[in-house]
Amino acid sequence: MPASPIKVTSHVGRDLLASAASFKNEATVVWEYVANSLQYFDPTGAPRVLVDIRPKRKEIVISDNGLGMDQVGLNRFFQMHGENRDRLAGRPGRGKFGTGKSAAFGIGTLLRVDTRRAGLRNVVALSRAAIDGSSGDEIPVEWLVRNEATTEPSGTTVTISGIVLPRIESASVIEYIERHLKAFRGFGPEVAVNEHVCVYREPSISAEYTFQPPEKISAAIGEVKLTVQVSQAPLSETDQGVCITAGAGNMVAIERAGMERKEFGSYLLGTVDVPALESSNSPIQPYDSSRSLMLNPQHPVALALISFIGAKLEEVRLKLVADSRERRKTEQARRLASEANKIADILNADFKNIQQRLETIRAASVPGGAPARAGDADAGGTDGDQWVSGTATPGETAVGAKEVSRGSGSQRPAPIVPTSGTPKKDGDNPVDPSGGRGTRKKPSGGFKVEFRNLGKDEGRSLYDPNALEILINLDNAVVAAALGDGAVENPQFRRLAYEIAFTEYALALGWETTKADPELPANDLLYEVRRSLNRIAIAAAALYRE
Repeated sequence: MPASPIKVTSHVGRDLLASAASFKNEATVVWEYVANSLQYFDPTGAPRVLVDIRPKRKEIVISDNGLGMDQVGLNRFFQMHGENRDRLAGRPGRGKFGTGKSAAFGIGTLLRVDTRRAGLRNVVALSRAAIDGSSGDEIPVEWLVRNEATTEPSGTTVTISGIVLPRIESASVIEYIERHLKAFRGFGPEVAVNEHVCVYREPSISAEYTFQPPEKISAAIGEVKLTVQVSQAPLSETDQGVCITAGAGNMVAIERAGMERKEFGSYLLGTVDVPALESSNSPIQPYDSSRSLMLNPQHPVALALISFIGAKLEEVRLKLVADSRERRKTEQARRLASEANKIADILNADFKNIQQRLETIRAASVPGGAPARAGDADAGGTDGDQWVSGTATPGETAVGAKEVSRGSGSQRPAPIVPTSGTPKKDGDNPVDPSGGRGTRKKPSGGFKVEFRNLGKDEGRSLYDPNALEILINLDNAVVAAALGDGAVENPQFRRLAYEIAFTEYALALGWETTKADPELPANDLLYEVRRSLNRIAIAAAALYRE
């Protein structure tokens, strides 16, 4: 008797829930449907999307004026791992992995799709109960309305109900949408969350550079144009890096190439459109279905693109470092640096004292002792060439070593410390130079304070958590007025600078505390900020008498 053939099978319900697990919060779920609406809109008008968040009803509704779906389109929408009709017709865009039907179940128990197209309305619903109760071969989707004649314009309304989150954060949804709208700026999108109209806020740009890849790289990624911009002020983590699209509006990744760990790396952003990511015949996918916004370096196009972006970001970054060093050579810059160092000494003395008390407690309570924390870096000096875990160059990282990630203590979590490594042609783990080739100066440990020209639209100061740096904005109207004709020793300017730095330091400690403990009561946070301000003011009394 011949053996029965072996077949690859799948449990569709488990597949769907595994896909849903990639969507862990309301912001990523809502953006999945908003982005689909922005990508597949009626080209005769501008895309409009309304997000209605209803916390009391544990419900979110996303409505658009897009193309809508007919019965055939709905069948494709609910097909696992199926591509939409636009992609099948050769028009690049989202919908490659077919995650739209699963995203809702990352946070909810019911998905309802009400869609109108060509004068016909269809309404369907999929529940978590139907998914859990399915045989594995298929999941029944309930038809509520089928091909009903309607005079309503084309469009789709997605309702996510039975949301299981303890609370629905409208602010996080707004912030996430606004940060990702940059990929759709060319379409003139209009997106509102409840009464708030979302707008992508362009940072103030001090410089812009364009690059085209050399012939060897362009053979893999195509004749693309990379635009790198320099922000006047440090950017938040999600605004940093190069936005990579594979066709208009199809943002697939954001590449930082490890710049966020380096001086001025948090000032860099950019864009590049690489259709070759979609047209490559490689069996390896250039990115995955999790919306992680990370390229897969095992894909040949992605690897070449990462290398190209990393090299150009580093080129711009090194120019910023060189320009900064030149500015510091002026007499006023030297005087400002002297004042900044005095302030930093006060802050780091306070910070070190706090850390020592915390480390004593941790050492007694954590087996094996506590890991190194922020501010524990080696003293300034010189060091030879060093390589660390990265993205661009084949190599090997230290065996058994792990990257030190942000901790969960009540004070400043440790910065990310990359694993040491060495370049190796056939290595399995990519590495990058830790801070440039040749002999380089080690960064000093602890907080840094600098006076910078951050632009008139920025506030008095900024805190850059990646660099542990407090920046006092010389362009701010109040600071500029106090500095006057450039007399750094002016008591009015010095006292203002101290007050700004001390306030930013206290707020930075408070901000880091809330990151470690999001449930910290407001009264406790206010107490910590006030206590830090008082402590620093007492320690700095001598500065005011100079």
